[in-house]
Formats: sequence, structure tokens, C-alpha cells
Amino acid sequence: MMGELEFRPTTLDDAAFYSDVLSAVYPERPTDPVVERYWWAQPEITYLTRRFVVSRAGRAIGVADFDRPSWDSVPDRHGYIGGEVLPELRDGATLEAIFAEMERRLASDGAERIAVRANEDDELRIAAILRRGFREDRRGKRWLLDLVENRARIEAMANESRKRMRAEGVELLTMAEDADPEKHAKVWRLSLEAQKDVPTTLPHPEETLEDYMQWFRAPDIREDRFWLAREGGDIVGVSVLDYPPVRGIVGTAWTATARRVRGRGVARALKCETLMQAMALGIDRVRTGNDAANDPILHINATMGYRPWVGSVNYLKDAARSG
Repeated sequence: MMGELEFRPTTLDDAAFYSDVLSAVYPERPTDPVVERYWWAQPEITYLTRRFVVSRAGRAIGVADFDRPSWDSVPDRHGYIGGEVLPELRDGATLEAIFAEMERRLASDGAERIAVRANEDDELRIAAILRRGFREDRRGKRWLLDLVENRARIEAMANESRKRMRAEGVELLTMAEDADPEKHAKVWRLSLEAQKDVPTTLPHPEETLEDYMQWFRAPDIREDRFWLAREGGDIVGVSVLDYPPVRGIVGTAWTATARRVRGRGVARALKCETLMQAMALGIDRVRTGNDAANDPILHINATMGYRPWVGSVNYLKDAARSG
């Protein structure tokens, strides 16, 4: 018990409730229950996650969680907390109590720094976070692209990108079309390289190939919608949209290029292919997000017609200050 709140560890059957709570609080970015349950069912290797159903007086009112990388995968011990409450019961005191309990459990698990996130327009959540002694760390940008309004722009950009890639000897194809038996491992190695260049305060752990393979099997990822750029025998770029099977907005799951090809338009060409495919599938809008300090991606998004959406704010504190 934490005051009048009870925290029950989740089972797989709680994934639907967990998704429903988050979707009710953030209806503009709903959480897909099938995708959520898939990730809950995966073995924990790189990241360790603990999730809870939060109840008051016997009624389930919200959810809470904390996760952290395995301590041998990062140079410092840090983790992340989360939690939400059904909209009709949501108040600052309840959110603050949930954050306090997740901080306590994460610190007891060995974390030395704790992070939490809020939408930049969520004053109630931000106030609860600040009362817990967190400070603003980084901002994340989110973007939304109207594929109907920007169809002609995207088609023209895609045609130009295709010409440029042909001239430079770069082949664009889907993973389903690629016969290379090492393609998954090559994408994994490329992603490890690119991830090191993503602006961050807290270091990313290096995922094992075994962990990474779980992503390829996720229900919102399809190999016939997973775009690759090849130069000779090397995969030098990837871009993929996730397609939630039940609810949610189609969005960028990952775009990355090898360092040696940056500045040659490979990322733009790949993003164009994902958007052309989305339009052919009848998708009317797509979302994307990135760190506010990632200038190259910010530029690409703006030129493609993406419009700024509600962004996020990451907060950080030392675990020693939790209590």
C-alpha cells in the first residue's frame, strides 16, 4: 500500500486495461493493445520492466511502471518511471503519489538517476513531476503529416530521390524483397551505429541481436513495409513505419543511415518510399518524433510538409533525492 493506493503487478491479461488507460488520457496518440501485449510477452534481456495496476478502494484507477537497462549494459545506473490515471479520476495528488512509489521502487532496484516524461501541454502532469523535484532535461519534437494535402509534394520528392539514388548506385527495396540471409543482422549493426548519434542525456544500452529480432516480429512491423537502402553488399539505410493493428496512428518506427552515406539524401529517399507506400495503402496521415537537437531530421521533416504536433519534455533527477 502507498497511502490509499495499491500497486498490483500486472499479468499479460492486464495489457488491454493498460492500453485503455493510456488511450483515454492521450486520445490523440492511442496505445494499441495487441502491440502492447506482444512486448509484455517478450523475455527481458536488455531492459527490465515492472508494471502495475493502480487501485483505490478496490477499484482499478490507473497504471504505473518503471524500467531500466540491465546494469552491465550502461556506464551509469538510470531508469524511467511512468504512470497514468483514468481521466475522470486524474488529479495532481494521485499522479504525484504514483510517481513517488515508482521512484522508490526504481531506486531500491539500484538506479542512481531517474527520468520521467510529460507532454509539453500537460500542466497537471508537469506540476506533479516538478513537485517531486525533477528538472527539465531534454525536449522531444513530434510531427504530423497530412498525406492527402501533401500528396503532390511527396510524389515529386520521391521521384527526385529515386533518380538521385539510381545515379549514386543506391538500391531502394523492402526487406521482404531482399534475399540476403544476413539482412537482419546488417540492419541491427547499422542501427547500433546510428543510435550512438541520436542526441541523448542518458546512454542507450546496446541491444543484442536476439533482442533486436523481437522488433522484426512485432505485430505493427511488416517486412514488406520495411525499407532498406543498399550499396553493393552493404545495407546503408533503413526506414520503417509501424502500422498498429487495432488502434493508433501510423508513424515512423525508425529511420537510420550509415555514417559514410550521410549527406547523400539516403534518409530522405527512404522516408519518401515509406510515405508513398502509406498513401498507396490509403493512410491519410502519419506521425513522427525526434529529439529537439536532431537538426538533420528536423530539416527533412519540415521540407516534407510535416507540421509540429504537441511535443514532449523529459525530466531528470538524482535517485538520492527521491523520497
